[in-house]
Amino acid sequence: MKLLKHLDDYAEIYLSSVLLLIFSVLCIIQVIMRYVFNNSLTWSEELSRYAFVWFVYASASYAIRYQRHVKFNFLVNFFQKHFKSPIYSEIIKLIALVLWITFLIYLIYLSARLVNNQFRFGQVSPANHIPMYIVYLGLPLGALLMSFRVAQHIYGLIKEMVDYLRGKSASGTAS
Repeated sequence: MKLLKHLDDYAEIYLSSVLLLIFSVLCIIQVIMRYVFNNSLTWSEELSRYAFVWFVYASASYAIRYQRHVKFNFLVNFFQKHFKSPIYSEIIKLIALVLWITFLIYLIYLSARLVNNQFRFGQVSPANHIPMYIVYLGLPLGALLMSFRVAQHIYGLIKEMVDYLRGKSASGTAS
């Protein structure tokens, strides 16, 4: 159980850190080779690009976990300002999260089809001869991680709403 908690807390951090390190080291090697030795390396440029793409998807999941993603709070702020009960803004947040996870599930479906096509056609990268399905696999895995984090937020929000409603009904019956 401790392992699952540790992975829940740090999986994206570990993955993002490793990918960012690979990306950075390969870019530095590429710059040194190009400007010091006048010799470009095609393999390092290609591999750093793929590491950066994977980094973006892993980092997106991290951003969702800590709610650092871009949000449109107009409706939530509107409901908080114009209605006395905070439950309305929570309902809007819940609707937004459900729409978001619906999009992510659709993204997983489409990107899994893309990965499957790359696997079937056997395309490889030009410089490193990496199977392209491995490169494209970052998208469905990133979307899966993001879906997991959004599902955690949905669960937490529903739990907060239920607790709020229970507290409100308990205080309403006591008066």
